[in-house]
Amino acid sequence: MKAMVLDGGTLALTDIAEPVPGAGQLLTRPLVCGVCGSDLHAKDHSDHLCNLLHRAGFRGFMDPAKPVVMGHEYCCEVLENSGGFARGQRVVAQPFIAGPDGVELIGYSNRFNGAFAEQMLLQADAAFAVPDHVPTDIAALTEPLSVAVHAVAESGANANAAFAVFGCGPVGLFVIRRLKALGFGPVLAIEPNAARREMAARLGADAVLAPGDAAGEGWWNDLGLPLGLSDAMAQAPELKKRERAILFDCVGKPGMLMAIGAAAPVGATITVVGTCMETDPIEPAFFLQKALQLRFVFAYSPADFADAFAMISADPDSLAPMVTGSVGLADVDRAFASLSGGGSDIKLMVTPT
Repeated sequence: MKAMVLDGGTLALTDIAEPVPGAGQLLTRPLVCGVCGSDLHAKDHSDHLCNLLHRAGFRGFMDPAKPVVMGHEYCCEVLENSGGFARGQRVVAQPFIAGPDGVELIGYSNRFNGAFAEQMLLQADAAFAVPDHVPTDIAALTEPLSVAVHAVAESGANANAAFAVFGCGPVGLFVIRRLKALGFGPVLAIEPNAARREMAARLGADAVLAPGDAAGEGWWNDLGLPLGLSDAMAQAPELKKRERAILFDCVGKPGMLMAIGAAAPVGATITVVGTCMETDPIEPAFFLQKALQLRFVFAYSPADFADAFAMISADPDSLAPMVTGSVGLADVDRAFASLSGGGSDIKLMVTPT
């Protein structure tokens, strides 16, 4: 079968062996698969990414010296009656599969190929049947939406908080959409790209600003959540429209934590979702003086994935703007280049067959 194989930092359309399902596994045909920011990093910096995951103790992550077929944000068609699913049924599934050495991550496994291929295996007990009313490309957003569902849950978000999302790439936009789906707000979106600011507004952000816009401080002041320590100490309790602030770092670049700390109201929680792959110095005493809390979140739980799938099934149209284009299997490299260039595309989909 055909697959887009990453080998030595180069993507190439190659013939590989068809997968053979084992116990508890589904043989499927990928219908569509999103390109993730982690895929971009894995292509150009696989040694760095793998070293980090291995140091963190994830034994099921790929060996960068061996070929890998990426693709973990997928919707697939079942090819054989198995695991309670009928042939032809569309499914989404968590990208985890049980191998002989333990759990491996589909799309970053040298043993199990991801969805940039004509066939793939899924773990049957991690799969969900896609309802007829949910478009295939929207169903494929379940996995990345799960990251936002987890981040919002771990942030301690509730109706008594006000929110800011820094970075309106896919992760930041999903966080905005999740907050609004839960009825939380107001939500401030901060993003340098004008097209992405517009997308943030479409997905429900109550206010949208460019980084460094002085209006940000006024927005927090109007909510009774001052940025400065003296102002916070003098703040009359009856003027507080929300009890606290929760900010999401969905950028993941050096310098962002200090920048967000400076733009955060006193006592805020900063939830770090964006993956900064470099050493990033911070000044702990500054965070201490403003009583800021840092919370780092990664991936999601099976319950988060189920919640994301339920959210999509309940209102698939609300996430439709996220899908901004598609390419065939032979053009995966072009999709990577487009997304790495920082243009207006949000979520590009690969249609492998």
